[in-house]
Amino acid sequence: MNPNLIKKINSIVTDKLAPGVSYAYLNGGEVTRHLVGDRQWLPQREPLTPGLLYDVASLTKVMGTLTVFLQAMAAGQVQLEERIQEFVPEFTQPTTFRQALTHTSALEGYITNRDQLPAPALKHALLTQLQTTAEVDRQVVYRDVNLLLVGWALENIYHQAIQPLITEKVLRPLALPNATFAPDSKLAVPTTFDQNGLRQGVVHDPKSAILGEHSGAAGLFASLDDFIVFTQYLFGQRQNASFPRWYQQAPRDYTAGLGRSLGWDLRTYHNTPWFYHTGFTGTFWLVQPQAQQALIVLSNRVHPQVNREFLARRNEIVQMTLESASMM
Repeated sequence: MNPNLIKKINSIVTDKLAPGVSYAYLNGGEVTRHLVGDRQWLPQREPLTPGLLYDVASLTKVMGTLTVFLQAMAAGQVQLEERIQEFVPEFTQPTTFRQALTHTSALEGYITNRDQLPAPALKHALLTQLQTTAEVDRQVVYRDVNLLLVGWALENIYHQAIQPLITEKVLRPLALPNATFAPDSKLAVPTTFDQNGLRQGVVHDPKSAILGEHSGAAGLFASLDDFIVFTQYLFGQRQNASFPRWYQQAPRDYTAGLGRSLGWDLRTYHNTPWFYHTGFTGTFWLVQPQAQQALIVLSNRVHPQVNREFLARRNEIVQMTLESASMM
């Protein structure tokens, strides 16, 4: 692993952009792991130790919900250009699965007191109060609701809540060692600390906290080893009938030049596209399956409160990773 890249990632801790970072670089069959910093700063400082679970936030979308969707598509239970309304009748907009998965649905709207609504009311509002604008298929606007909709469609296909469905169809068959939607709080790296105390082992995202097992947008807790194992499936180093064959093809754009694949953002360097996704809590994942190179970074940049300076450093790390990989 490039020493300059190691120094750049470690600067997240030395510059106090997050208490600690667990990260790994994969290059072919070689896996380099690093762990620096603390588990938390408040109410008291505690050291970061191996094997802890992170609230991975939106990485839930690609490790969990997208994987189940790809399984369903491979089984002929759903097609990419089908409207979500065909599976979720309460949703009346013409959004297709492709538009939702690429965040080109152009769904807009304001839900009053959204984070104070009970789960049934929040789901009803998200299904009925958003409208499609003229920007559909013309602009990428990242929205959690897109993957919530995909998750609710999958619930109706399989007659099971999306989080238990992910556990049954992804986490268990792929033998991910620690990933779970019901973590032991003592094993979870804390997120926020405020007047309500330490948030630990409870999902940080407010919509997902309300929706519980019906959220396919966030809610997963996972360790660095879980991401390493999943990445090895992406590389083809591990084989399992439950892992979608879709990943055997090179990452490609499903948005006619807007830079989104199904579920994933794309980062292209020297004409090589990489899968890329981030999580609000301070997680990000960059993968090039054909070159068998990947970077996994897990942190809690929302502890004790959200650190926005983290985002610029994250972008620097991603760019340095792409540049370093091109020279290998």
